[in-house]
Amino acid sequence: MLIIAVLAAGLAGCDHGTPSAAPSASSNRQQLLALGQQWVQCLRDKGLTRMPDAELSQDGYLQFPAGDYNWKDDLRKHQAIINACQSIEDSYPPNAFRPKEQFSADDLRKLAAYADCVRKHGIPDFPDPNAAGEFDVTGTSLANGIPGSLRDKADQACHTVWDGSVKITGGSGGKK
Repeated sequence: MLIIAVLAAGLAGCDHGTPSAAPSASSNRQQLLALGQQWVQCLRDKGLTRMPDAELSQDGYLQFPAGDYNWKDDLRKHQAIINACQSIEDSYPPNAFRPKEQFSADDLRKLAAYADCVRKHGIPDFPDPNAAGEFDVTGTSLANGIPGSLRDKADQACHTVWDGSVKITGGSGGKK
């Protein structure tokens, strides 16, 4: 089910599928945008009234920027809405969404070492990364955010272990 893949993408946006070329022709982009907006309207009609408008990224991928509203979490609570709009979702082309970032085994090892370093430098509840390279803080003391001073101290101490993007999900902890 496509929505599960979209919801699994976390705070990075609407990632889905395998790497492939972005939609390139203007008419295809407009058709994709129209399909995305049709899905949004279906969700709104079924009760998810705060669903953001569909947009196309500069490289032609469909996205649903939400600002302060976490529509993915809201949608997870409404299986009936997912089911009601499934036929629209099923008609998305395979390259509708930006491909997920792929982490190598070495990257995941470095992210685990980064997590260990962060724990040693003042944030003992910092989780290990999941297979997608994300740090899920759900159910931890960090779910309501990581104090900036602690995060800055840990980032400063651990940037030599991992200097790439750090994606935190399951709370308001933000991103590096």
